[in-house]
Amino acid sequence: MNSEIIKNNIFKYNFIKKFVNGKIFDHQQNIFTTYSSAKILLESNVDEVYSCNNTQFFETDLRKLDNKGNIIFSTINNGNFKLDFDYILSFEILNQKNISENLEIYYKILKENGTLIISVLNKQNKNLEKIQNNYKFSIKELEEKLSPKYEVLEIYSQRFLEKSVKNEKTNVFKIIRKNIAKVLKKIDKNRQFYIKYFQKNISKLDSLNENMKKISDEDYVPKKYDSKMEPFTLILICKKQCQ
Repeated sequence: MNSEIIKNNIFKYNFIKKFVNGKIFDHQQNIFTTYSSAKILLESNVDEVYSCNNTQFFETDLRKLDNKGNIIFSTINNGNFKLDFDYILSFEILNQKNISENLEIYYKILKENGTLIISVLNKQNKNLEKIQNNYKFSIKELEEKLSPKYEVLEIYSQRFLEKSVKNEKTNVFKIIRKNIAKVLKKIDKNRQFYIKYFQKNISKLDSLNENMKKISDEDYVPKKYDSKMEPFTLILICKKQCQ
């Protein structure tokens, strides 16, 4: 699996865990990340995590902690458990075709005043133009779909910087350093010229390069939504409305 997807997933769940507790339904497409996601959630006040990539619940993974803090895993077939969740997490699984159906199912299996947290691709991000519109949403579209059964409490964003831009700048640093090294190898065999004129600047260049690499982690941390920015991902925290 793409390391970027895994990293994105880890940061998202570490951010979300401060909002959740009790019994969780983790509805996500990536079945290979369900263990790591559940592990992160169980570090907070979560009692049980049910993971599944469909809403028919034919086969659902259940993870919880034993008395020693170890994760207990079991598989439940045919939805053979009580469908009443305190929180539902729906990450990158909603699209224009299935959103209405899934929101209806979420509503039925959420407890009264339960919370739905969804994550979708942002239609306003220009870097996502190659991705089919079926998988992207604007905030206005989401609010219209969620109303009146859900109230949007908070909106967050994730992924702000363009990875390719950072990589290009990092490559520039590498090229500059490589070219300087080639020249100095020919004219400065005892490294005196390098030490006197270049060492301090090269160290600064290395430091700047390292700082740029660290920015990538910050890019994965969700932040409060700002309409002036164009994040890759939108995260909405929604409260079920009793009707």
